[in-house]
Amino acid sequence: MADFVKFHFDNTFYDKPISFSPFEIVQVGDIDTYSGYKCVKHTQIAHEITYIVHGNATMLCDDKTYLCKTGDLIFNPKGTAHAIDSADGHALRYYYIAFDIADKSGDCERQLYDFFATAKAGCVTADRSIPHTFHDIFLNLYGKDEFSSAIVADSIRKLLIYALRSLEGAANQVYVPDVRFGKKRTVAQICSFIDSNIEDISVLKKLPEKFGYSYSHIYSFFSKSMGLSLKEYFLMSRHRRACELLGRGMSVTAVAERMGYSSIHVFSKAFSNRENISPSAYALKYKSEVKL
Repeated sequence: MADFVKFHFDNTFYDKPISFSPFEIVQVGDIDTYSGYKCVKHTQIAHEITYIVHGNATMLCDDKTYLCKTGDLIFNPKGTAHAIDSADGHALRYYYIAFDIADKSGDCERQLYDFFATAKAGCVTADRSIPHTFHDIFLNLYGKDEFSSAIVADSIRKLLIYALRSLEGAANQVYVPDVRFGKKRTVAQICSFIDSNIEDISVLKKLPEKFGYSYSHIYSFFSKSMGLSLKEYFLMSRHRRACELLGRGMSVTAVAERMGYSSIHVFSKAFSNRENISPSAYALKYKSEVKL
């Protein structure tokens, strides 16, 4: 299937899993594909977590097929049948890790082992922290310095915890300040709600239902407290998210679509007005800075 692959950062350790105590990695990688890509049916030799970076995919998980989209997490337990097809004529990019928990002496590791040993295959909305943990694994997999192994082990632990939460329906919990902060707590909740749902262009319309006040009351209260309007905060948060996605290597077209812009032109104009460079130039600049 080489003709359908743009790039493939594949790392396999089938014969001798690589150890980042207490975890072992059997396979981990990042693949970006063209439309028409297929990963043939195979049997999982270890538990595997897959994260859809962008695109749609048809995923076979044992005896059930799922239509998975950007931001979804797929879990395939050891021994299950698994296959992946890009769907709907779209390109597809996804991260994956096949793992084992070799040392179960720690309480956290024991709980994770017990959960994944009994969890069923499935596709759910992923916790937003999952791609960041994958990035840390990719960056430190081959030992940048004396801290790399520790970072990989911690990232695997976090990845498994976020996957567990996702599979249990507890992904993307919203940060809520302590009640003693009074009115400021409500403002912080509003900011957190917007940030957590920034890819939903109708998020501002959902504030009255979420917080139990009219939109005009929330607008006035928020503006007085923050010194900027709800729309200004939304646009600022939206821009931050677009920068983050471009920094991950997502294409300008994919970012514009994901963030709900009506066209690439509208997105590019809005981005350039805030950043003083085009989104494509920003992505190149970010890539060169990371290499340094």
